[in-house]
Amino acid sequence: MKLVAILLLVSFVFGHALPLEETKDKAMESDDSRIVGGNPVDIGAYGYQISLRKKSIFAPYEPYQHICGGSIYSEKFIITAAHCIIASVASEFKVVAGSNFRTGTDGVMVPVKQILMHEFYNPQTFNNDIALLELAIPLPLNGFTIRPIELMDTAPTAGTKSTVTGWGALAENAPSPLDLNAVDVPIVSQELCNEDYKDLITDQMLCAGLRGIGGKDACQGDSGGPLAIRNKLAGVVSWGAGCARPEYPGVYANVWALRDWILEKTSQEE
Repeated sequence: MKLVAILLLVSFVFGHALPLEETKDKAMESDDSRIVGGNPVDIGAYGYQISLRKKSIFAPYEPYQHICGGSIYSEKFIITAAHCIIASVASEFKVVAGSNFRTGTDGVMVPVKQILMHEFYNPQTFNNDIALLELAIPLPLNGFTIRPIELMDTAPTAGTKSTVTGWGALAENAPSPLDLNAVDVPIVSQELCNEDYKDLITDQMLCAGLRGIGGKDACQGDSGGPLAIRNKLAGVVSWGAGCARPEYPGVYANVWALRDWILEKTSQEE
């Protein structure tokens, strides 16, 4: 999900934000019809990835639909983006783990018991764009298709390869794929990312993408999903200007900077 923040709202086109997959995202056109510039992958390689599905309390007869991604932190907690769950209640959501497919029923589906959104999340700037979902039923972790991901224990450095996964839009005005996709993108320094985004990047944000080249990125529908470095969670898909544009890297919630908040909240609920 890429939403555009404050002063850039007029000039930028919405990208990762607006989680509902029915809302068309402004992604960059790509010859590769996958998570902008990526490839289909098997959930066994990324067993920490979940599909967050929602059914409005005002439409109880509608099916649950994928709106965002997320990461398994433990059998009890999911990490996702705050903008995916803001102004919602826990009963609207279910988490699907262990499935390759955006509409799959081959995995495990569990209800959400409680939403823990960052107290200082700013929906205008997307600062502190992180939330925890406490599950009503523990996930049956199997170390393969359903497994937790560790948090980054060092600050990510510019140029490091990272991997983002999800079921997001394939290209501008294109539908989302049914199967899980992944793409590798390098970390972009805070300094360079702030040049691109006119000083809107905070310490709680992390940038990744092919700066000056484009063509690879998360996109709408990937929001809340994982950006991993060496199988550790480094970022949560948050916002950006469009998708895969050469001049604008993708922006993620910086897990390293938000690590203490995650540890505090999960320990309080144990």
